[in-house]
Amino acid sequence: MTLWRIARLRGVASFLVAVVAVTVVGCGAPSRSNAAPEIINPTGLGISGGHGWQALSQTELDRQLTIVADTGAKWIRIDLDWSGIEPRRGHQDWADSDRVVNSARAHGLYVLAILTYTPRWAMRDRTGDDKAAPDPALYGQFVADAIERYRSKIRHWEVWNEPNIDTFFRPKPDVGLYAQLLHQAAMAVRVRQPGGQVIVGGLAPAADDGTDIAPTTFLERLYALGAESDFDAVALHPYSYPEPPSVSGRDNAFGNLSRVRAIMDRHGDIGKRVWPTEFGAPTGTASSAVSEETQARIVAEGLGVMATMRGLGPVFVYSLVDAGDDRADQEDNFGMLRRDYSAKPAFAVLRANAKALDVPR
Repeated sequence: MTLWRIARLRGVASFLVAVVAVTVVGCGAPSRSNAAPEIINPTGLGISGGHGWQALSQTELDRQLTIVADTGAKWIRIDLDWSGIEPRRGHQDWADSDRVVNSARAHGLYVLAILTYTPRWAMRDRTGDDKAAPDPALYGQFVADAIERYRSKIRHWEVWNEPNIDTFFRPKPDVGLYAQLLHQAAMAVRVRQPGGQVIVGGLAPAADDGTDIAPTTFLERLYALGAESDFDAVALHPYSYPEPPSVSGRDNAFGNLSRVRAIMDRHGDIGKRVWPTEFGAPTGTASSAVSEETQARIVAEGLGVMATMRGLGPVFVYSLVDAGDDRADQEDNFGMLRRDYSAKPAFAVLRANAKALDVPR
């Protein structure tokens, strides 16, 4: 899901962290009902899988969700891919999403839904692909449809994925247009699901380069537009790889957690949370890949620090299982498990940190 290395970060101050010992702790998921209860202070460990969950067979889906629950994680993050659900206007097929949502709830897991990707008929410029920006009013109707379908099972709605980089918001990021999407989503949630939570789409590591927009700049512009009433939390992707969070480097965006938190506090949003909805590192042989041992160190350091930070929501690791077998393809190798389900060292880190993350901060 995260192709953010296209947006290279240019210089980040070092961020001091305590390294957490990697200790395997067996944890079973508590039993929860299929209904989605209101969560006053959302916390815990989550796994971000994007659209990959929907592509799995039911057997593989159940296998992966069982593993997620057994780590002590409480959440999964999934795409509700509008371009796949409604490729023709008025003709919706929710079957794959239904299967994942229902299976997650059956395994006692909460769902964070990303409302994202555009069918051609809903694009403002109909020459683009599914990352093209949608018409705000049409997007709002899709959000309303999703809420009507899942109101008893999902309460947390992430508005788009990485809207601050042109990889995911085309032709290029536009804070004003995104604010319109956010407003349409907020109106749908406030009317149809009081108590539902609207979350600013996970902001990717990026620099202000005339196209991509740094997460801090993007958020400041949302506040300047008066958008604070339209969101309940801000999602962020604080990747640090190839360095651990404690090591300064041009690609290390871990410090954005404290910067975004400070912006929200300065604007009076002390009670709103920052949700780290993607964090991890790829193994393999790509230029930004790391060794499996370094992946474990990165995840351990990051989760250890986030467990102590004030004002964070659930923390989502990306991802559970490698997406493919090409070790030279960065996107194939973010898993804590290999394709054959054998564990990389980082998998033990999930179990070691799940309990520490499951407390209000």
